[in-house]
Amino acid sequence: MAHQLLIVLVAFFSPDDLQTGINYFNARSENAVGLQANAINIDKAIAIFDGLLKQNKNVQVAGGYCLQCYNFKGRFVAISDKDKIAAYSKTIALGNDLVKKFPKDGKIRFELTSAIALSAEINGVMKSLDDGVMTKLLYHTKMLIATDSMYNNGGGWKFDAGLNYKTPYIPLILTWPDKEYAVKVMKHALVYFPTDVGANFYYAEALYENNEKKIAKIYFELAVKLPSRKDFMIEDEFFKVKSKKYLAKL
Repeated sequence: MAHQLLIVLVAFFSPDDLQTGINYFNARSENAVGLQANAINIDKAIAIFDGLLKQNKNVQVAGGYCLQCYNFKGRFVAISDKDKIAAYSKTIALGNDLVKKFPKDGKIRFELTSAIALSAEINGVMKSLDDGVMTKLLYHTKMLIATDSMYNNGGGWKFDAGLNYKTPYIPLILTWPDKEYAVKVMKHALVYFPTDVGANFYYAEALYENNEKKIAKIYFELAVKLPSRKDFMIEDEFFKVKSKKYLAKL
């Protein structure tokens, strides 16, 4: 009922109003079925933020939200890999432009790095290596940690850990991945964000990949039990679903 009222209210706002776009973005999970979101509100938000960028209005804020919208659409609206890649490609193109203008903006750097990582997962490690994607991921991850390590509850640390335990060690080609380092990074992140669903999931997954499965089980269970954030409900539910899949194997 509250979400329905929100949609009615935003309809009265000016179509180029920044807050209208934010309201649509905040209603992005409305009518979602599990982790499959409806495209209506996120498409309306994208149209508004894209319009503001074309008019050169509120570029930093509108740009950051536009990146979030594209990534959300790729993760939770798009079904095929082709459509997902299309959404992430828009994030990367816009993000590369915005990060030059606002290099210390945590949201912009985080969303750009997310899109690069999500595309790399679809394309595979070897293709990503050939395309120089892994180098870009490492660079933006280190920059995010250096400029805004607290953004998205330690988002830079999550990237850093994920890169180290998801990327295979390939002698003479890829020698930097370190699963023990990944565990240490996420243990450090949990000092600051002990109740964050994603942080607990990444710590558990790092432990699992480092063959510390008994401890990993504890943190997967914790990720499932912790409350999801109201403003990132579907995103946190995603980690709960993944945690349950791991627990089914443990």
